[in-house]
Amino acid sequence: MATEISRTVLFHFLFSGLTFTFLATFAISFDPYFLHSCANNIGNYTANSAYERDLNTIFKQITSITKSNYGFYSNKVGEVSAMALCRADVKLDVCTGCLSETISRVKLDCPNNKEAIGWSADCTLRYSNTNLSEKLEINPQTCLYNTGSTADEYFQLRLGELLSDLRNKAAAGGALLKYAAGNSSLRASERLYALVQCTPDLSEGDCNHCLDKAATDGILRCCLKQRGCRVLSPSCNLRFETYPFVEAGAEFPPPPSPSGDRQKEEEPNKSKRTPVLVASLSVIFGVAVVSISGFLIWKRRNNQGMQWQALQICFVLLYWSLSFFFY
Repeated sequence: MATEISRTVLFHFLFSGLTFTFLATFAISFDPYFLHSCANNIGNYTANSAYERDLNTIFKQITSITKSNYGFYSNKVGEVSAMALCRADVKLDVCTGCLSETISRVKLDCPNNKEAIGWSADCTLRYSNTNLSEKLEINPQTCLYNTGSTADEYFQLRLGELLSDLRNKAAAGGALLKYAAGNSSLRASERLYALVQCTPDLSEGDCNHCLDKAATDGILRCCLKQRGCRVLSPSCNLRFETYPFVEAGAEFPPPPSPSGDRQKEEEPNKSKRTPVLVASLSVIFGVAVVSISGFLIWKRRNNQGMQWQALQICFVLLYWSLSFFFY
């Protein structure tokens, strides 16, 4: 009888620990800002085909981006051409983590598509059966916007001036990095913050054109009069907000520019991973409540010796789960 109860208790806490691990892993990897586009008209590849093998080879290479790449990857393996671009203000581990996550999401959302693109908060991934290098691609264009709105014409004027200035700076950035971030004053003590970036393989003219289309067509179509917005294209992207969002201490230092200058980056106000953190902590709390409640219910029905054994099991599994989460 004691052995049967011991096995039941062990199973209960082991199941709780495994459930916690699974849910915590999901919560960590979830990006609420992820968007994707599947080119359904291009065709599909089959499982275990040469195309799939080449694509998997590229995926392995993409997640090996180093500092010298400035967060950019471009290569062709067999029939597959691919590009990956991280936001220039994020750290190296954030960049590689974002790319790994985006690869998983694109494979899930665009299974077997020969061409697809995924936009995450900190990176962009795209692949195709046609050459992508040095090729301007404005469409498909998509966006995310802040629900706060404004009808202030002065806001629109300052936004246009800031984006125009950053566009010119990013386009002139050279062959390694085409990126610029900055801010501008609004009324009273309020400020406007913005970031623009192109894939560095573009020419200065193509980068300028891509960002111009994002700042005009993209904003007009999606987020005119919004207080914050991200406009996303295959070859470029921009973002503006009324709070600082650029990360400090980036591990991709700017390469020497023709002017030797670089727009000063702002300290971040809040981590944009707050939703993920809240979800993760909620998972911890929920599983802890379930596990402890189960133990207390069992405690009332069994003898003292078995209670101590179950309590030991509980602490071992809880320690294991938390160690996994904070690794």
